[in-house]
Amino acid sequence: MKFRSICGALALQLVLVGSGLTQEPASPAPPPGYEELTGLFDRFRAIAEPQIVNGVPDYSAAAMTDQHAQVRAMLAELEQIDDSAWPIPRRVDYMLVLAELRGLDFQHRVVRPWARDPGFYSTTNLGFGPKMAGAMPAPSAPVPADERNALIGKLNAVPAILAQARGNLTDARGDLARLAIQQKNIEQNVYAELARKTAQDDPELAQAAENARAATAEFIAWLESVEASLPAYGGVGRENYDWYLKHVLLFPYSWEEMRILAQREYERSMTFLKIEEHEHKGLPMIEPAETLEEFERRRNAADHDILEYFREKDVMTVPDWLEPPVGEGPYVLPGDRDPEKGGPFEAPIRRHFFRQAEDRNPHALRAHNLPGHLFDQMMGARDKRPIRSADRLYFIDGPRIEGWAFYLEEFILQAGLLDSRPNARIITYILQAKRAARVLPELKLHSNEWTYDEALASLTTRTPKWMGPQDSIARFDLELYLRQPGYGIGYYMGKVHLEALLSERAQQLGDDFDLKEFHDAFHASGLIPISLIRWEMTGRGDEIAEMR
Repeated sequence: MKFRSICGALALQLVLVGSGLTQEPASPAPPPGYEELTGLFDRFRAIAEPQIVNGVPDYSAAAMTDQHAQVRAMLAELEQIDDSAWPIPRRVDYMLVLAELRGLDFQHRVVRPWARDPGFYSTTNLGFGPKMAGAMPAPSAPVPADERNALIGKLNAVPAILAQARGNLTDARGDLARLAIQQKNIEQNVYAELARKTAQDDPELAQAAENARAATAEFIAWLESVEASLPAYGGVGRENYDWYLKHVLLFPYSWEEMRILAQREYERSMTFLKIEEHEHKGLPMIEPAETLEEFERRRNAADHDILEYFREKDVMTVPDWLEPPVGEGPYVLPGDRDPEKGGPFEAPIRRHFFRQAEDRNPHALRAHNLPGHLFDQMMGARDKRPIRSADRLYFIDGPRIEGWAFYLEEFILQAGLLDSRPNARIITYILQAKRAARVLPELKLHSNEWTYDEALASLTTRTPKWMGPQDSIARFDLELYLRQPGYGIGYYMGKVHLEALLSERAQQLGDDFDLKEFHDAFHASGLIPISLIRWEMTGRGDEIAEMR
């Protein structure tokens, strides 16, 4: 058996136990102070969300001042826990707690979405990005009988939520307000449709939906009356951005380093794209699927190709529970859930950038989502370790999750799975160039050098195909990256960080390096920052020492 660090082997066993693939190893007794850490973590998670009274989360100035005081006290308490003699996996847990405490502290010191971002008060859970506690899934009729009363309660809370929001938004920003107006218009349409469809059979529910719609319309009117007078930029500032990357995301690259890396990666991607297009000059591009049935057929074939390849080539452990999902359909963006828009294959078909790629050949995006996101999601659900098994707050795991998923897109190309599929190779390079092209817009948004419209112009003009200024993916991406610092860079820069770890591990092990063992050990650490995975896999803590 090739050499693997003791810490890495133990972590791998722990994850495989949760997967049902091995027997549970004997767990060493926690070191002195570790139970204090887990207790502190539990207390922190209990105060990380605001109090909710009658369906209304309390983001008032007084409540937020009290929450900030509590997290500052917990940071001081954490400093008193001495982890210096703990084994590395336990010290990794310490860093996760520290990063999350800092994350909430950063929310209070810098981001302050309850005061700066009107879109934070999303009463429906439409899409990614920071949003208030208690946001409901976008409701639609018919409503199941066992969900009716709870839904009426949530709808009745909407007017009070938006009334509180107007009082809390003392530092709103123009770009964020304009994005919120778009989001709230979708919510207004969702509530209007619900009221219309339930008016006959359930007048009480219909009235609650109508009241929510009216309150949302009033909130939109208020935003429209003030947005032009608000400060334009919504970013956190370059110095704050660097601090967040290093001390919350535990990410080793700075704003300036990523600017340089992203430009180089964009140039690399465009060069390989043009070489590939030259090699297959005259080859017509695959036409997109025109029906849901054809879409599902292509996606299912790609899923089976990828899993079969990974198993045959020993790329990583592919457990029995990882199977292609059935009837998933194309991903519907929040903006496309507007009731006034048709379904994904209703004429005229509106394809955003990713659908332009996936509807033609889905291999790259299925690698991203099947052994990427779906595997991570299912593996994470099987992880029972304290602290590490919890869903990370503040997107701390973003570069790990998105970096791994994006790494797989290029992996299947470089490993040869697409050798007989030239159009799929071209599509993969188009996707890669787009991922590189969106790093600079996030950086410039948060350094407050670009407005949202300027960032949008950069992304859409540098993406080589299938993206115009109204593309819903382009608009969704930049809204998310402005509202959640550090998320958009996680795809490409997370991949860069993963590749740096692979290179370091290969140098460390020499001829004993094994790709499958590397991937399995990487997964064994769980959904945590790559800098912490590096510490466990290599035993080298220099990167973390700078982040402490």
